[in-house]
Amino acid sequence: MKVKCTGLLTLLAGLASCASVTKAELEDSRANYVKLGFDKLKGNTFSDATKHAKPIAKLHKRDDGYEEMTIVNQQSFYSVELGVGSSDQNVTVLVDTGSSDLWIMGSNNPYCKAGTVSNNKRRVGIRHPEKRAEDFDPFSWLTFSSSEGSTATGTQTIVPSASATLTCSQYGTFATSSSSSFQSNDTEFYIQYGDGTFALGTWGTDTIKVDGLEISNVSFAVANETDSSVGVLGIGLPGLETTNSGSLVTSARDAYEYENFPLVLKRDGIINRNAYSLFLNSSDAQTGSVLFGAVDHSKYTGTLYTIPLINTLSGYSEPIQFEVTLQGLGLQANDTNTTLTTTKIPALLDSGTTLAYFPSNLATMIARGVGATYSSLYGYYMMSCSDIDTSTEIIYDFGGFLIASPLENYIIQTSGSTCILGILPQSGNSIILGDTFLTSAYVVYDLENLEISLAQANVGSTGSDNIDVISSSVPSAVKAPAYSSTWSTSASIATGGNIFTVTVGSSQNNSSGTTTTSGSSGTTTRATSTTTSSTRQNLAIAIQPSWQFVWTGLCMSTVVSIISWFL
Repeated sequence: MKVKCTGLLTLLAGLASCASVTKAELEDSRANYVKLGFDKLKGNTFSDATKHAKPIAKLHKRDDGYEEMTIVNQQSFYSVELGVGSSDQNVTVLVDTGSSDLWIMGSNNPYCKAGTVSNNKRRVGIRHPEKRAEDFDPFSWLTFSSSEGSTATGTQTIVPSASATLTCSQYGTFATSSSSSFQSNDTEFYIQYGDGTFALGTWGTDTIKVDGLEISNVSFAVANETDSSVGVLGIGLPGLETTNSGSLVTSARDAYEYENFPLVLKRDGIINRNAYSLFLNSSDAQTGSVLFGAVDHSKYTGTLYTIPLINTLSGYSEPIQFEVTLQGLGLQANDTNTTLTTTKIPALLDSGTTLAYFPSNLATMIARGVGATYSSLYGYYMMSCSDIDTSTEIIYDFGGFLIASPLENYIIQTSGSTCILGILPQSGNSIILGDTFLTSAYVVYDLENLEISLAQANVGSTGSDNIDVISSSVPSAVKAPAYSSTWSTSASIATGGNIFTVTVGSSQNNSSGTTTTSGSSGTTTRATSTTTSSTRQNLAIAIQPSWQFVWTGLCMSTVVSIISWFL
């Protein structure tokens, strides 16, 4: 009997082991990605932004009697909440693909109104500053003037009460003295953005909580002086970190990169690869998401095509921002296709910008094609609202595949019958594609391979998520037909050509597709494809609970049989 009892206990222990191993495997199948949903807000500032606001242009008279056109509610914000430090202080930040540093407002910011410093719980968001084309400089934060504020170890700037206008309790501040886990490294942080706001403070490390995750030893800056109402969660390339390319870096010897937020997620095994997907949804949608470490196939249609990042900045050996090659541009309306150009042009994908900026001559081509004319009085392309064809789309060729962006995304209403085209001319031969374009694209940022994968966004999708973890290359993505044909030097923008002869679909992606050829004016058919993957995450999660039940049942059945044999 002693032998029988020992055998029985061993078998029961084995059964317990069956259950515990299955649970661990099930937990592992759900790991390795982080999905952050955000609310989409619009306003003049983050403080007055709401979900339902829309950009609108208003006329008003200046003191000199001239009329001026002003666009209100033109900035976009995407909010998320952070808990910081051992005391879990709640602050609001703005997620931004166009910068790479995390900074939060300190509790001693002199730009705060008296009595408005606290740590109230708020959502965290993404800010999208907007400027007039002639004033816009995406690299203005690279310039630094020591008169803006104090150094990490110096005295704080005295701010006149008239400038201390921020209600800092509204979005939370961080008191380093209230967190026992905060470690300062006594080095200075400074950044300035295209809208003129700045942040100055000190680097340190502490624990960050986001979306139920607690992440230790995260590097961020505490801004003891800033005229911005909220901080920023920069998730761009490490090369764009202020420690590597900022204005305080005086020589190449002083430049260095550190593990910013996406890299920390990889460091801690939360994601497998430094990559994430951005889905802004439609321009009217109130929510969107960023998916760290994975791709959601339900958020796009057709094939996901991969293209390389390019480097247009001198002094850097590899790209530090999300610039790609636009291989051509066209218009599609009423089944008629018109190619505007096939000249290769650098295009910056910038979720920190709302509108779109084009070289002046190309902006004029687009405006003429949709019936808008430039008003030197107001500084915008304008058109009659009644003449807008809602079926018109702007077609972007990124190298053998096309992304269609509805014209209505670029239209800004006025209080009258005239509308503004949200495409602004700028000097130089480069393009900035902001939210008006990005709402039409599903974008996967592979920061390790220095690649971008693009597909037509499935805006308004309501189906279940279909998530694939990114372990090496982007799942189901294929190289674009013109992957190796990228921008190299600036060239004059030539008219004509044909972007509407492309191959859609790929056997590598288990998808179906068609090839359509047309002239610069004619008809075309857009094909869509269905992507499949045997390792998709949601499928694994759906199957494994059933597998656990069967495996447990098999274990139990075996134990019962052997117990019967012993007895």
